[in-house]
Amino acid sequence: MNSAVPFSVNKERFWYWHLVFWLTYLLVKYIHLAVLVPLENHGRSVFPYLMIYTLISAVNFTVTGYLGQKELALAINIKQQALRLARWLIPLWLILTPVRQHLMMNYALMPSETDSVLRYALAFNLVLLPIAGWFALFLVYKANLLNRAEFRQQQELARQARMARLKVLRYQLNPHFMFNTLNALNSLIVQRKGLEAENLILQLSTFLRHSLKNHTEHLIPLREELDALASYLAIQQVRFGDRLEINWQLDEQAMEQKVPPLLLQPLAENAVKYAVSELKGRACIEVEVIQQGSVLLLKLSDNGPGTQLAAGWPQQVSFGSLHNLAERLSLLFHGKASLSFSQQQDKFTGQISLPLELLHAAD
Repeated sequence: MNSAVPFSVNKERFWYWHLVFWLTYLLVKYIHLAVLVPLENHGRSVFPYLMIYTLISAVNFTVTGYLGQKELALAINIKQQALRLARWLIPLWLILTPVRQHLMMNYALMPSETDSVLRYALAFNLVLLPIAGWFALFLVYKANLLNRAEFRQQQELARQARMARLKVLRYQLNPHFMFNTLNALNSLIVQRKGLEAENLILQLSTFLRHSLKNHTEHLIPLREELDALASYLAIQQVRFGDRLEINWQLDEQAMEQKVPPLLLQPLAENAVKYAVSELKGRACIEVEVIQQGSVLLLKLSDNGPGTQLAAGWPQQVSFGSLHNLAERLSLLFHGKASLSFSQQQDKFTGQISLPLELLHAAD
């Protein structure tokens, strides 16, 4: 690992494992001393040995505990951490070795054993062993924290990028919609149709408020989403007059679900622009919401001239807002939701399929 990232430290967890390590070491050492000392020294008391190792372990516990808590919070890589620990632990080892040997010579060993060079050399290894063990386990623990912190940071960066992309996709409001709406409003004002103009402003306000209010991808009640769609279509009815008919087929069971905001609006927008506006006679847009098994289906159909084309109006729009919609669904539901199109003799339909399990999990 070449670099480290900031992370939070659970001090209670560190002290728990720190205590477990040194208690385990003492337990193993006590068992070793209780068995071997009497056998090797013809029943000599093991108490001095136990007290000396307890004292040495207490010093190790205190120093490494302070050092570990201090070093654990530093966001540095493992190589740098190992060097910093070594600068503390090597002097600790060199100090504790003569202290341990002095205590052994004066309180545990027989006079004939006190000048043994082999015993003094062995003391270096015996003091080093627990310190080296703590050093290795601390680095493993720190590396695990760094890896988890880096993984969480990568997840957070991916989440932020995903949310930023979703916002970009959502806020691409078609400028033609605003242009046509203002033109329709101007026409009503010129014709002195005050009530119709007031209603148009109210519908536009409702739709824009819905767009701005739901600035995240949190799910909203389906009824609220359909109210915003109704406002959008009401604005279009002002523009096209009596020749635009809107039909609603709503399943009451499906209406209890929650969905991401502004899902149907791109379908309605393209149906109006590339189907209804091209039709000289009466136009019809049909909105259907049904719950089919474990899937919520949102359908929007039209009878415009695009139905006479081999592939329908999605080919005419180069997938602009529909491509954005498909990408939103992919980002939100990891490819498990779908946007599809079908063509019958007199009806072209865009359909959004949302698995209920994913909706409930997202909610």
